[in-house]
Amino acid sequence: MKKCNVIFSATMIAVFSVVAFANEPDLNSNPFLAEHSAQPQGAQVFSFTETPIELHEHDKINTAQDTGYLRLALETKTNGFALVDTSQIKDIEKVIAEHKNGHELFLRTLKPEIMAAQSIADQTNLSQQFAGDTVALDNILLQQEFTVMSKTVGGNFIAGSGWDQLTQIVKNDTFGTVIIKMFSFSQSSGVYIDADAVNYYVNSNPGVLYVLKDNSDNVYTSLSWADQKQSYSIGLEKNINDIGLAGRFKTLITSM
Repeated sequence: MKKCNVIFSATMIAVFSVVAFANEPDLNSNPFLAEHSAQPQGAQVFSFTETPIELHEHDKINTAQDTGYLRLALETKTNGFALVDTSQIKDIEKVIAEHKNGHELFLRTLKPEIMAAQSIADQTNLSQQFAGDTVALDNILLQQEFTVMSKTVGGNFIAGSGWDQLTQIVKNDTFGTVIIKMFSFSQSSGVYIDADAVNYYVNSNPGVLYVLKDNSDNVYTSLSWADQKQSYSIGLEKNINDIGLAGRFKTLITSM
């Protein structure tokens, strides 16, 4: 299955296939044009405002013409947070519940069918395996004394490697509850990052950071970024730009 994710906001959104990674936006390779046919792998930064966008109907999971996310990214970069209505602040417990319900549905429906199509060796050895590399993440979670509340894999199965998506719910005294998601690229999958929303870098890799805050000081931070092999997202109910958190948060994400 060919797959792509797009970082419009902190959420990775499956839309289309992708082209190889570039440090600068390629304004002539809009992957969402109807006539676009290239389907290589990886991650690329692309400016959606420089080129007209024509999405196929089945690709309109989240339309790129909705540019409200650009304001949030700019305000986060300029002010350290974006002031929003309370309705835009995520309740992390609801997010976790939605993930749990979705994963249970996946286990009942898609997973048995997907695994049945795999080799006996993969069914035996990789049915619970994430295809990507989690050694660095596991080490930093241990160093920062996180408790892993749940760890689930799913998405698409990469033959000989495992599942391409990993979600961990972790918790410590500093950050509270944190949702960490990783997506491992196969030979036909990857992400596009909207160049106009990029406002943060993790180990020189472009990302999109939102710190959303309402008038009652409720806060939700989300950050998504990608390197050559994987994409990452992290969400928590803290302002990671606060002086007391910024350093430890930087250490956490750069060590993943």
